[in-house]
Amino acid sequence: MNYRGLVLILLLASQTLVAQEKKMNYEAELSAQVSTKSNLPFWMVTNKYGIVPDENSGLIRYKMFITPDTTKKINFDFGVSLVGSQGKKTEIFLNELYGSLNWKFIEAYAGIKNREERYDGLSVINGDLLYSNNARSYPEFRIGSKDFVTLNFLKDIISFKASFANGIMLDKRYVNNTNVHHKNLFVKLGEYKGFSIIAGMDHYVQWGGKSPKWGNMGGFDAFIDAVFVQSGKLLVDEDGNSSVHESMNKAGNHLVQNSFQFNYSHPKFLINTYLRNITEDNSGDFMHLPDVHDWNFGLFVKFKKGKFISSVMYEHFYSKHQDDEIIRPWHKDEPVIGYDNYFNNGVYRSGWTSYGRTIGNPLFTANTENGGITLGVFNNALKAHHFGISGEISGIVYKAKTTFSKNYGRAHLTNDGGGNNPENFHRTYTIDPPNKQQSYSLELSLPKYKKLPFVINLGFAYDCGDHLSDNNFGCYVSLIRKGVF
Repeated sequence: MNYRGLVLILLLASQTLVAQEKKMNYEAELSAQVSTKSNLPFWMVTNKYGIVPDENSGLIRYKMFITPDTTKKINFDFGVSLVGSQGKKTEIFLNELYGSLNWKFIEAYAGIKNREERYDGLSVINGDLLYSNNARSYPEFRIGSKDFVTLNFLKDIISFKASFANGIMLDKRYVNNTNVHHKNLFVKLGEYKGFSIIAGMDHYVQWGGKSPKWGNMGGFDAFIDAVFVQSGKLLVDEDGNSSVHESMNKAGNHLVQNSFQFNYSHPKFLINTYLRNITEDNSGDFMHLPDVHDWNFGLFVKFKKGKFISSVMYEHFYSKHQDDEIIRPWHKDEPVIGYDNYFNNGVYRSGWTSYGRTIGNPLFTANTENGGITLGVFNNALKAHHFGISGEISGIVYKAKTTFSKNYGRAHLTNDGGGNNPENFHRTYTIDPPNKQQSYSLELSLPKYKKLPFVINLGFAYDCGDHLSDNNFGCYVSLIRKGVF
C-alpha cells in the first residue's frame, strides 16, 4: 500500500482548500525535564505520544494544522508536527503527517496521526487497552464513521460506529516493516433520558514483514488471512527448520479488545463507566466472556459547570489470569497451552510496541532495547488502582494522578516433577514476590501573563516502590504558544 501517495493527494487537496477559505493553526512548545535518577518518573513519559525521552532532556515541538469546517458537506484537513529532543542522544523526527477527507458521516485519512486525548487526560490508557497515547503512532490508511450513525428505520434506538484500517510499523523491529490491520465495530443503544449503552470490539493483527528467521511473512495473501482470521501456515527457515507456532494458531499476531460502556448525561454532570478485556486468541472473545478473569474497569465523572473540581476518574486493572491454561500431555507439539502473554508473540517478537514504548496499557512494561530492538514486554501480569482529578483554582488549571500497582512480571506454568497431569502444573510468575509501585503526578497550567507570548506549564512527578522503579522525583517546565497564521 502506497501511504506516501495517499498522504500527498490529501495534502495537496488540503492546501487548495486552505488557500480558498481556511486558516492555518500552529502550536509551538519548548520544554525541559529533569529527575533525581537517570530515568524520568513514570508519569513524565507516559501518554506523551512517545516523544519525551526516558532521561533528563530538552524538547521542542512544532505543529501546523487545519481543522474541518463542520458546516461543509465535504472538507479536508491536514496536520504536520516535528519534534526535536536532546537527552542521551539527539533526535529529530516527524511525529505527525496526515491528510484527511470528511464527507457526511464518513472520514478517511492517510498518514501518521495521534489520537485525541480522552477523559481530560486522566486515564492511564486513554480509554483504550490496546491503543493508548503512550507510543509514537505508525502511518496508516483508515476509513470509517466519524461518530455513531443511526439508520432511518431504527430511529434513535440503535446506532453504529465502525472503521477499517491498515498501517505499517517503520521503527527498528525484530520483524521489519510489520503491517498492522485494524477494524472495529461498536453498537449504541439509546439514548433514553440521558442513558446509553455501548458495546463493541477492536481487532488488531500484526502481519507480513520480513523476519530474520522465517524470511518474508507474506503479501496480499497474508493480509486476507489477517482480515478474515485464517489459520496460519507452517514456517520453514533457510536451513529447513520448521515451526508450528503459526499453523497451530491464526496467521499473524492477533489482539482483540471487548468493550462495554454505560453513559448517563445530566444537565450538571456526565457519568461514564466501562469494562474492557483483551485477548490474543479465542479464549477471551465474546463466546468465552463468562470465563474471563482479567478486566479493566473505569469510572469517569465530569461536572459540566465545575471549576474547583471539573472531572474525576478511577480505573482498576487486573491481568494476572491471562485466560488460564489447557493441559494436554498427549499432544506432541503443544502439550501445554498457557496464557495469552499479552503484547508478546513468538514470531513477531517485538510485540505490541512502537519505538520502545508499549502501544497499549502503559503499565505493561516494555523490554529494554536489545541492539536497538525492543522484544515485547516483560511485565504484563499486574493489579493496579488509578485515581485522577482535574479542575481550576485561581485561574490555575491543575491535573493530578495517582497510580498504585503490584507487578508480577509474566505468568508461567511450572511442573512439580510428579507427572504431566493437570494437578502437576502450577501458576508461577517471573517476579516473585511482586514489585509494588506508586506513581504520582501534578500538572499545572498557569494563567497567561499579558506581556508573555506563551503559556507556562509546570509538572511534578514522583515514583516509589521496590525494584521496578526506585524512588525518583522529577519536574518539567513547558512553554507553549498557540495561534493562527
